Amino acid sequence: MVVGPFVISFYLFALAISLVSGVLLFMMTSPFSKSETRKALSGISDLFVWLLIFIWVGKVLLKWEAFWKDPISILIYPSNHQALYIGLLLTFILSMWRYRHRVGELAISKSLVLIVNYSLFVYYFMAVIWTSSGTVYVGELVLAGVLVIWQVVSLTARSQQSWWYGMFGAFIAGKFMLTLILGETFLFHYKVDLWVWILMSFIFVSLLYGKKVRT
Repeated sequence: MVVGPFVISFYLFALAISLVSGVLLFMMTSPFSKSETRKALSGISDLFVWLLIFIWVGKVLLKWEAFWKDPISILIYPSNHQALYIGLLLTFILSMWRYRHRVGELAISKSLVLIVNYSLFVYYFMAVIWTSSGTVYVGELVLAGVLVIWQVVSLTARSQQSWWYGMFGAFIAGKFMLTLILGETFLFHYKVDLWVWILMSFIFVSLLYGKKVRT
């Protein structure tokens, strides 16, 4: 894709458009007050910056020898799904430590889920319409559409925690089923391995069990 004097990957362009669209749609449908929405967006922006930093860290760790020879090329080279795994893991650990005692952490996590679901729907829609390999994203588009409809209908749910568990569980179950049916799933343009969804399923069950024990 050519934008002015620059040649930009379609997937990078679609990612930027989808994330901006996700934020705008969240602001239009946010179930929180204006001040809570601003605080949630501030927290999510902070985590997003850290995610980018940790993905770069992941690229360096995965290509350590090449980094010492040519560090610039490693940093600007597109990251793969393994670097994404490292980035997400480190960001998750950071968020758990940073927000472990803060009021409003559920608002931030719910806002993040809303933004990601909106963004994924826009991204897969663009990929299906404008790329020759868009058929691989049809299943992802259907799943994202179902999740978006669900979250819009249930935005005013009384229990934020129950809403979060329901959405998280549906997302994991949907991705797991798509992997079994289609053989692969994606998070934006990153291919996600089956073992990731299995691991997330165990995490979800553990969280659900812990919630049941506490209540």
